[in-house]
Amino acid sequence: MKFSLFGLLFLGLITSSFASTEGRVVDHPTEVIVAFKGGPLNQKHLDAFKTRFKSFKRLLPANSKRGEIYKVEDYTVAKANRLLEITKNSDAILWAEANPVFIGNPMEFAPNDPEYGKQHHHTIIQSEKAWDYSMGEAEVIVAVTDDGYKMDHEDLAGIYHINEGEIPGNNIDDDGNGYIDDVSGWNFNEGNNNPGVKGWNGSHGTHCAGIVAADFDNGKGVVGHGPKIKVMPLKFYGSKSWTGEMIMETYKYAADNGAKIITTSYNVDGMSKKKIYQEAVAYAYNKGLIIFNSAGNGNAEQSPRTKNTQLILVASTQSGSDATKHDLRSKFSNYGYGVDIAAPGNPIYSTSKTGKYVDMSGTSMAAPNAAGVAALIWSVNPEYTREQVLARLMLGADEIDGINSSYKHKLGNGRVNSFKSIAQEVKAPTVRQAWYAGGNKTLNIHLQGILDVKSFTRGGIVLESDKGELIDGGLKAINKYELGTNILRYQVNAEAGNYRVRMISRAFKGPFGNELDGDRDGTPGGEFMLDFEVE
Repeated sequence: MKFSLFGLLFLGLITSSFASTEGRVVDHPTEVIVAFKGGPLNQKHLDAFKTRFKSFKRLLPANSKRGEIYKVEDYTVAKANRLLEITKNSDAILWAEANPVFIGNPMEFAPNDPEYGKQHHHTIIQSEKAWDYSMGEAEVIVAVTDDGYKMDHEDLAGIYHINEGEIPGNNIDDDGNGYIDDVSGWNFNEGNNNPGVKGWNGSHGTHCAGIVAADFDNGKGVVGHGPKIKVMPLKFYGSKSWTGEMIMETYKYAADNGAKIITTSYNVDGMSKKKIYQEAVAYAYNKGLIIFNSAGNGNAEQSPRTKNTQLILVASTQSGSDATKHDLRSKFSNYGYGVDIAAPGNPIYSTSKTGKYVDMSGTSMAAPNAAGVAALIWSVNPEYTREQVLARLMLGADEIDGINSSYKHKLGNGRVNSFKSIAQEVKAPTVRQAWYAGGNKTLNIHLQGILDVKSFTRGGIVLESDKGELIDGGLKAINKYELGTNILRYQVNAEAGNYRVRMISRAFKGPFGNELDGDRDGTPGGEFMLDFEVE
């Protein structure tokens, strides 16, 4: 009776909070996510699971850095809590947490505005000039993770990725990937092979899919970012609660089934603190995918999701019929040093679940716009690594700090530009700004562009006294460099005095081999230097 009452309260909380735009993450009462140390569990352990727990399911296989991850469901709240307590002192378990459940509405879009025109964003980002240069050579699959898709929309029916290894309707897992008849995507929320529109959901996903890849030259509706771009429709939000398990399964499917890019237009602030979400992102990231996520619509600085440096966070800029407002930060858009890039998102005209077309606004619309440009870059240059794709995306962006002076350096590398990103010479990475924070004795170096992870070395930055003497051990790296890392942070270990930090350009190369533009003269080479005082 205790569990039944809790369950009723839990369901009631979900129902009553469903319209919330902020939302929050709560713990599932009986489901626990467990990460085991070492390699795959043996049959003895699995047999013990069967007798001990209500159900268990492997979410991620073991790799060199972690063991297998399972979702374990116990029979009662008390037993689940006991399981969590036991895991704290177990030598066989890396970590465990309750399966996180999002309460509220995590989709990030602002109300529609009918006064705005149709697809002004393509003019803003110079899509037409980009298509004149190249429409792309190779197919690129973008996994759109959302609330459903109108699969038969006149402007979308031909753009969905088709799994050629699956025979439709035979109720057999022909390609052996664990999903039966997953001909075009999967529904992870309701557990079936239909990611289509159902009931109230599908407006958001249909709109985002159209932004990425609405059909070209079909005489209907709107266009996406390139005719070779395909959408993998992955539904992870719908009639059931949105959980960390669903996100993990969705990201794993995308990474294992051919997607090169994931775009998620959802509020992940609460989820981003959870291990299962971090593992889901890490799995796709380590498989070589680019993961875009909306920056958020809370008009907030440095939201919690900015701490995940494997995400590429996208802010929204104005894109309506009034050209004088283009590139201004959308009033609702989050901002901060953790934001990676900006894209038009206010409003965007795209496909609707009704079969027609509508305007929607939000960082939800900005994220698929950035993902679409990245997909075009990859389609034009299929031999590129993801680091090279991102280097072109970031360094081809237009500078918008000038008209957003209150948010200088807080809207990422600039606003995406399709033409510059595929047609112009790739610039060298550089330093946007740097500062010493005396309160916690940290040196902060804010980068512009992407570094080559393989050649990057922390030894490329040195600390000297005002007399030119090298301070051995004077700088200690605080954070790891990943593709969403915008600021390199160092702990300064030095006595009071005046110092200079130097960045050796050859140690900070971009993915195309061009050295850091240290002196910021527009060409590779030249050291970056910063003088500061330690008190």
